[in-house]
Order: sequence, then structure tokens, then C-alpha cells
Amino acid sequence: MHDAVALPFHLLRPWWLLGLIPVVAIFAVLLWRQNVRAQWGAVIAPHLLDHLIVQPGRGRSVNPLYLVAAGMVLGIVGMSGPAWRRELPPFVEDKAPLMVVLAVGSSMNGTDVAPSRLERAKQKIGDLLGARAGARTGLIAYAGTAHLVMPLTDDRAVIEPFLAALAPGLMPTDGKNVADAIALAAASLATEAVAGTILLVADDLGSTDPGALGPVAGRNNLVMLAVSAQKSATSLGAGTVEVSIDGSDIVRLERRIESRFQAAEGDAFGTQWRDEGFWLLPPMALLSLLWFRRGTTVAWAIALALVMQAGQARAEDASRFTSLWLTPDQQGRLAFDRGDYKSAARLFADPMWRGIAAYRAYDFIAAAEEFSRVETIEGKFALGNAQAQNHAFEKAISIYDEILKVEPGNGAAKTNRAIVQAALDAREAKRRKQEQSDAPPPDLKPDEMRVDPKQKGGKTIKVSPQDITTAGAAEAWMRQVQTTPADFLKLKFAIQAAATPAGTKR
Repeated sequence: MHDAVALPFHLLRPWWLLGLIPVVAIFAVLLWRQNVRAQWGAVIAPHLLDHLIVQPGRGRSVNPLYLVAAGMVLGIVGMSGPAWRRELPPFVEDKAPLMVVLAVGSSMNGTDVAPSRLERAKQKIGDLLGARAGARTGLIAYAGTAHLVMPLTDDRAVIEPFLAALAPGLMPTDGKNVADAIALAAASLATEAVAGTILLVADDLGSTDPGALGPVAGRNNLVMLAVSAQKSATSLGAGTVEVSIDGSDIVRLERRIESRFQAAEGDAFGTQWRDEGFWLLPPMALLSLLWFRRGTTVAWAIALALVMQAGQARAEDASRFTSLWLTPDQQGRLAFDRGDYKSAARLFADPMWRGIAAYRAYDFIAAAEEFSRVETIEGKFALGNAQAQNHAFEKAISIYDEILKVEPGNGAAKTNRAIVQAALDAREAKRRKQEQSDAPPPDLKPDEMRVDPKQKGGKTIKVSPQDITTAGAAEAWMRQVQTTPADFLKLKFAIQAAATPAGTKR
């Protein structure tokens, strides 16, 4: 015999069901009082009682008592918190980090996909950036070597000019070094709290074994967008989405990215049951419509209560009218669910939810103030995140340390502390570098700099091909020369290719 499948349905607040006991008792008493035969049966002879009872008219088929009882039962069940689905905590990021790995070899100039494979790939990446508005995305270009074009950022305007500038002529060597590109993408996602997705946009994998790329990607999801009309081209098999003339390929990619990310977030942060009691509100509202019938006094009682309450508020004040029906936290949750985080932060009474709404509204100062009132591990963790977003890295690290003293195994706190510590170290290194920026680059000789009087005192730095790979010369060139994204990327790729041994991630 097969075991029964365990249903996930349960109640978040089952003690509310105790409220059904008085409801059933009162309903039974009132129902008995409406039964004339039961009340007079012991007083009047049965053969006379049948002739003395006056039957109600046929026009009234719904007993108001049943409506009230049904409404109260639905309300109590709704308050008990029926749940059958799980959701991520509201503080967790709801978009997956994505590293786009774009092939920029000579084979991408093929025109079997109009206008060319590379241009179509750029168009699709742009469409994906638009579909993932607000999500963090990075970009890697590869041919014979792999190079980081843009680290993870939530600003698509930063990525787009460099994406448009990519061309095979910028790459130091031609080829299809897919493995190094995937390894570089995995390294870029290594500091993320949960696994991300690596999207390989290419015509084929060249001589690379598709089965060998999974271990290189590590914990991250690996998906390929194939921009080639040749069905014989090597790909990732089930993990491949064929490029299309419409947006169906972007929809499929987005679905795969988010579904895998939500599963990874659930493993990392845990999930919570979602209260589905609000689904009982529509049937309760429908039952209330039946109260407005001739002879039904319940409707007039409710109408009188509404008039008395509404008379205390101005007719034009919609928020006060809403307050008649919903608590502040319920009003805040409605605003939160529709994305109006500023209003939600104002409406919530719970400081934790006020902080979460302010955090989502990018008001990190207000979020930190609210989280500081929550004396729980979750509140302290949220406070640390808000302080990190305020660039108060020292305070954030101190808060994470407090959490780890109480819960040494808190993986999220460990991960965020490492990220914030790295950001603090980078800021300090940048500050020290700026303090030394007035000093001449150590790799430049005095005779390598000359002043052009026609340039109003501007400086021109001559960088020889032999010195192009030195850090000082490259830094001076990038600081002094006004250049296009294509020129910048070409120099950057050349420096990286010359300075890094073959087979090493860049």
C-alpha cells in the first residue's frame, strides 16, 4: 500500500479555532429558540400544535442567522492563518545575481543570425537587462582569453556602453576559451551569499566538453543562449535556450534564472509560511451582500455602525476610512505588496516591518533607525545590512560580530561580514591611493613626459609598447587620456593578457 502524500496545509495560529466553540454554542441556542415546535411541544398537544404553528412565507429563503454564523466561521478560520505555500523572508534580495559571459571571437561575426551573431547577442543581453531592472548583473567577454568587462552592478546604464563597444578586434587573441570565461564568472560570484547564474551567450562551445563546464561553474546555475542557426553546434544540451526572433527566449531565461535562485535562497536563508487567510475575505464579502434583504436587521446594524464611524472622519480622508477596516500593519502590508515602500514604511506599526519597507525604499538611514529598536537576531542582522548600505562599515562589522557571538554558526552573518570587510579594505586602499595620487608614477621617467603649450598646460604621457603592461603606465594613460569605451577595453584586455599567465583567470 502506498503511503499517503503529506499535504503542506496547516494553520499558523490554530488556537483561533477555539473561537468556533462559542460560535457553535450560540448558534445552536438561537437555532433552538427559532424552532417553535421544540419550544411548545411540551405544553401543547402534538395534534393541536400542528394547526397552531404559522409557517413563514416562502419569499424569505435565507435565514440571517445562517449568514452571521457562516461569516463568523470564515473570519475565525481566516484569523487562524491557513497556509500551504512558503515564501522567502521579506528582507532577502528577490533578484538573482547574473554574470553574462559573451563570446566575442571571430565566429560571432557570422550572419546566419541577422544582423550578425554578435549584434543579436548584444540585443538579447540588452533585453534581459531591461527585464531584470534593479537586479545585479555583470559582464565578461572572451575569445582566446577571458576578461571581466563589468563587475556586478544594478545600473544597466553602466554596462550598456561597454556592451555596445565589444567587438572581435578588441580581443588580444581569437579563440573559444569557454572554460576560463566560466571560471572567471564563478570567481566573480564567489562572494555572493547564495549561488547565482552564469549565462553563456555564444554560437557554440568550440572544442570544450560541455560536461566539463558544470564543475567549473561550481554552485552556480549554468545556462546558455545559443546565437547560431546551425543545429549541429555544440551546446549545454538541456541547459540551452535557442535564440528567437521574439522575446520568448528572454522569458525562458528569466524563468530559469529566478527559479534556480529562489531554490538557492531557500536553502541559504530558509523560508517561511505565507498566511493565506486573506483568501477568505471575498466569500465573507459575498455573504454580507445577502444581508441587505427585506426583513434582515443585521444589515441595518452594520450600516448604522458604519455611519457612526464615518461621521467622525472627513469624507475626503480615504486613509482614515481604510483605518476602519484594516490595522496599520495590514495597511502597510498592502502598500508593501504593491511596491509602494515609502507609504508602507509610514503605515507599518511594527518597527521591523517599518525598517524593511524603508530599506526597500533605499532610505537606509531610516531603516537603521527602525531596526535599532528590534532586539532580536533578525533585527540586528537587518541593522548590520542597513549600516553597510550607509557605508558605515565599521558599525556593520561590529553588529555582525555581536550576532556571531550569540550564533557562531550564522552563515548569513559570516558571509555579509566578509563582504563588508572587503568593502572596508577596498575603501581604505582607495583612500591611501588617492593620498599618493599627486606623486609621479614610479615606472615613468622624466623624459617620458612633455608639455604641449597648445593644450593650455595639459600633459601628454608617452607610453611605449614595452611599458604598456606596467601598472603605473596603464594608470597614467587611463587617467590622462580621453578615450572611447572600445579603446579603454582594448588597452585593458591587452594589459591583462600580457600580464597574466595563460590559463589563469582574469
